[in-house]
Amino acid sequence: MRKVPIFKGFIVLINVLAALFLAMSQLATFVPPSQYAIFSVLSLVYPILLVINLSFFLFWFVVRSKYWLISLIVIILGMNNLMDNFQFQLKRDYAEKEKDIKVITYNVRLFSTDKTGKDSMILKNNIVSFLASEQAGIICLQEYHSMDRNVYLPLLELSTTLNLKTYYYESYYNPRYDQLSGLVIFSKYEAVNKGKLKFPGSRTFGIYTDLVIDKDTIRLFNIHLASIRLQESDIGFVLSPKFTDKEEFKSHSATIYSKLKNAFILREQQMNYVLQEIHNCPFPIILSGDFNDTPSSYIYNMLSDYLTDSFIKKGNGLSRTYAGNIPYLRIDYIFTSDHFIVNQYERELYHYSDHFPVITLISKK
Repeated sequence: MRKVPIFKGFIVLINVLAALFLAMSQLATFVPPSQYAIFSVLSLVYPILLVINLSFFLFWFVVRSKYWLISLIVIILGMNNLMDNFQFQLKRDYAEKEKDIKVITYNVRLFSTDKTGKDSMILKNNIVSFLASEQAGIICLQEYHSMDRNVYLPLLELSTTLNLKTYYYESYYNPRYDQLSGLVIFSKYEAVNKGKLKFPGSRTFGIYTDLVIDKDTIRLFNIHLASIRLQESDIGFVLSPKFTDKEEFKSHSATIYSKLKNAFILREQQMNYVLQEIHNCPFPIILSGDFNDTPSSYIYNMLSDYLTDSFIKKGNGLSRTYAGNIPYLRIDYIFTSDHFIVNQYERELYHYSDHFPVITLISKK
């Protein structure tokens, strides 16, 4: 007769732990990784923790037990976090207008299927064809890569193919003799200024250019914040951990946590630098790029205090932008200052990279 209460107590304990982890993941938006990185690590699995807690809520509700309050209270307290990750809006057809500014951000993964740094011409041609067909006024690429003795010739050729008259490129590191790898902005608008974002001990993680649109100057940022640099073996371990060798499990877990922690802290430093640039900017802002971090993160919350995520205005569902093994990560964004109206947001499911492109239509107020 005592088995039922013991089993029920075990379920309640699991529910409490799940609610605690969900609360910690929600607190990641307020706790700097440089102080307590564990909150940021849990923020990566916020959607999973949310689903687990919703399941507990439904279970207790169906069996008519008061324990449904455990998860429900935590979910309600994190409602802002929920809305940053999920949007439920009626999708309406929108006809692009002449005044609209079409912006694309896309991490093209070196145009490569492997990590040798060699271009895959098939992939590159597919990506270029897609970008050309979109006829965007602004295209921001991360992990752009090209190889040629005249290192800037491929950039000029791509600019011509896309029918975008201006481009600005910066390498992540010092360019090699015959290849480039870094950030690039293509635009049909006149560029009157440019700059890069970098501080000692960090690679170039952002560029900006000032564009003249209808006689007004706007500043466009293209940023690529620090990646976690997990290897395939690390991702495989996370998705399917092996508990047979305790020492190996502990060692591999510690290695992965260290990589996560270091990346979170570096992104915090990089975002602080970005915010300084935003504070000092005299123009309306469009900021796009690959953050390598989710809407539950501290850096997302930092930036959303100053700029608006276009997904929040016109997005729907979860809109994951990472095309790799983890199926729920939204880490690519287009933000705007309040000088703009977001008219449309799209995430295109093109499997040419380990990211999906994000496209917005915006207009000046």
